[in-house]
Parts: sequence; C-alpha cells; structure tokens
Amino acid sequence: MIVLRSKSPRRKQILESLDLDFRIESEDIDESSLKDEHPLEYLKRISLSKLGTRSKDELLISCDTIVVQENSILQKPENFSQAIEMLERLSGKTHIVYSGLGIYYNRLEQFAFDSSKVHFHTWNKEQIKKYIERYSPFDKAGSYGVQDIEGPVQSFEGSYTNILGFPIRMFFQYHELWKKYLKGNQA
Repeated sequence: MIVLRSKSPRRKQILESLDLDFRIESEDIDESSLKDEHPLEYLKRISLSKLGTRSKDELLISCDTIVVQENSILQKPENFSQAIEMLERLSGKTHIVYSGLGIYYNRLEQFAFDSSKVHFHTWNKEQIKKYIERYSPFDKAGSYGVQDIEGPVQSFEGSYTNILGFPIRMFFQYHELWKKYLKGNQA
C-alpha cells in the first residue's frame, strides 16, 4: 500500500483520482528555512523530511509546495495580515511554484520536483481582503489556491496539479513503483 505523508486535501484528491490504494499518515516536522538556504535546497530537505519513519515494505510519498518570488520563499500565511502582505507582493506579477516529491521504497530515497509559472491579476487591498475572507487560504503556500474561482491567478504556464501541490508529471516518472497499487491491479 502507498502511504501518503500529507494532510493536504488536494493531494488526497489527486491520488484518489488516480484510483490508487493508499492511506494517509502524516508526520509533523519543523518547516522553518535555514539561514541562506536556496529555495530548491529547502524544497528537497522538507520533501524528504516529510517521509518520516521509513518502512521497507511500503511505498512512502511526501510532497511540499513553495511559492518563490525574487528568490524568496512565501510560506503558508500565519494570519490575515500576513496573507494580505503576500498577496499584495504577488499582485500583478509573475512567480514560480515548485512542488517537490519525496519517495521512499525498498531502502531507496528519491527526490524530484516540478515548477510552474503563475501570473497574477493586479488587485487592490479591498479585492485581496475579500478573497481572504471568502477562501481562508491559510493552508496554502503564497496565500492562494489556483483552483479558487475568481481568485488572483490570471494565467499559468506548466502543470495545474503542480500548482495545487502535487507534481504529477514527476510522479508518473515513477509509475513502475506505484502501478501495482492501482485498485484495478489488485487481486
């Protein structure tokens, strides 16, 4: 069975849509960035740390998603004012979303990531406040969800599921590891 090391409802939905046999067991880790840590180094460290306790008999999958603008990581906002600051910073601009994938199977640890460019509408403070009040994006890197109707995303280049938080194109590269967990393949 696949063990998804994530509490994200979006990641759960993506694996369900692939009809995979999995269960969720997330482990809490410290997601603080280290001094002078490059965004991709951070992504790899956190994605692999989220794998948590290893079991040789199970396929473990973990993910982390970061929003990067001007080489700075925008984490999940801790409060309303921080969400406003992030969305004001992103308003009318383009940024990169990176989603990392950690995989552990048969004593081997793997890391891969995908990236997508996201272009934001130009919003004023009132539009930003209304969005936050309506969608409460406190569980999302950068304070927004690409799936939110009438949200701040104007357009994007790359993978939609990557922006949602699951680098599906990278996951498909490991299909030899997980294809046996497709529900239709089990006896």
